[in-house]
Amino acid sequence: MNERMTQEQAWKRLFDQWIFGLFGTFVVLMLPISLLTDELTWGVLYIACTLIPLNILYVKRYQMRLGFQPKLKGLYRRQLARDVINSVACFLALNDQLLFTSNVAYIYVTVFIGGAILWTLNVNKQTKRQDEGYMKIDKEAV
Repeated sequence: MNERMTQEQAWKRLFDQWIFGLFGTFVVLMLPISLLTDELTWGVLYIACTLIPLNILYVKRYQMRLGFQPKLKGLYRRQLARDVINSVACFLALNDQLLFTSNVAYIYVTVFIGGAILWTLNVNKQTKRQDEGYMKIDKEAV
C-alpha cells in the first residue's frame, strides 16, 4: 500500500514538473516565435508535439497501477483511453480556430469535448469507488 502511494506521488511530481516545463517553454520560446513570425501554426505544432510525452506519462501510470491492482485492468484501460481522448480534446479546443473553418466542424469539436468531459467525470467516479473497495479488501487481508 505504501509503495503504491509512493509511486503515485512520484508520478504526480513528474507530471507536475513536465507541465511546468511545458508552460515555461511555451512562454520563453514558442510565444516569442509566434509573435515575431506572425504565424500561429508554430503554437499548433508545439501543442501537438507535447501531446506525445503527455500520453507516454499516461501509459506509464497505467502500467504502474496495473502492477498493483491487476483486477482493475478494464477500469485502468478505460481511464487510459479517457486520458488520451482528453488530451486530443484539449488540442482541438486550443486550436479549433486554426484547424477548422466551418461551423459544422466547430460543432462536432464542441460535442467531442463535451463528451470527453462527461466521460472523464464518469470514469473518475468509477475509479475512486472501485479502487477504494479494493483498498478496503487489502487492509482487511492484512
